[in-house]
Amino acid sequence: MAKRVFVNLDYCIGCGSCSAACYYSHNGFTNVHYGSVPEATIPFICRHCEDPACVAACPNGAIKKLDNGVIKRMNMLCVGCGSCSLACPFGVIDPGIRSYTILKCDLCIERLADGKEPACVTACPSGALRFEGVSEVSEEYILIGGRVGGQHPIFRRR
Repeated sequence: MAKRVFVNLDYCIGCGSCSAACYYSHNGFTNVHYGSVPEATIPFICRHCEDPACVAACPNGAIKKLDNGVIKRMNMLCVGCGSCSLACPFGVIDPGIRSYTILKCDLCIERLADGKEPACVTACPSGALRFEGVSEVSEEYILIGGRVGGQHPIFRRR
């Protein structure tokens, strides 16, 4: 079963530890970005979609969906055109270019291979980030893209 990173908005304190962990584990670039809604700061992390628009948009085949559900950018094939960034409906693929390649979350695939969780999840001091399958998320949370909204008033079920 493919796992995803979920954010419990009740626990997220907006400290930036997840972004810092990503920065240090990805050679000085982070794939965790932040956005704000009226009552919360939300980290944006790649959803690793079932049917990813970024994969379909890449003219060079540089983004692939692996067997474990991870959407990975193949560095040597990427020409930095930005098509994947424009196609992502969630705005989580950084259009910034480093060595002519687009930056994109890979769920710390090397850590996954070693049986570890992504660096952002491990670094979260409040326990707001969880790495689990969609079916494992308890019913008290609702799925918002690749994130989980908890009991925060703007995310309560009606």
